[in-house]
Amino acid sequence: MTLRATDLYHTGIVVPDLAAAMARLSEVAGHRWTTVQSFELSIRLAGGDRTLRLRYVYSLDAPHIELVQEIPGTPWTAPAHHLGYFCDDIPTTMKRLAESGFALEACAVVDGEPSIFAYLLAPSGVRIEIVDRERIPDFAEYLLARTP
Repeated sequence: MTLRATDLYHTGIVVPDLAAAMARLSEVAGHRWTTVQSFELSIRLAGGDRTLRLRYVYSLDAPHIELVQEIPGTPWTAPAHHLGYFCDDIPTTMKRLAESGFALEACAVVDGEPSIFAYLLAPSGVRIEIVDRERIPDFAEYLLARTP
């Protein structure tokens, strides 16, 4: 088994305006949010490696929503959605998903190797994000530490 249903921890939505999307979902559905996370990272895309600034936020209440700021010309283009799964081994899970027909769209690269996370797209259009479980061993604690 490549992924476990119990490791699904968020649904990601790419939005053109992170602040506006947060405000709207707070207004209409009462969502509360972590602080906005923002960092630059080397990302391997189908067309080559690029350094990108990723900006995202998680809802504090389950089921968790991740809002991601749109980055034109990348998989993070609105509207885009993904299911986020924790996994124990990014390269091995990427390989198994590729063997199941998923195409690699993007992955973080550390010391020249896939690491941290990867986005893979099924022929059906379902996008999966896999995230190294060691990066966020306790998601509830991760959210609490980022609560304003």
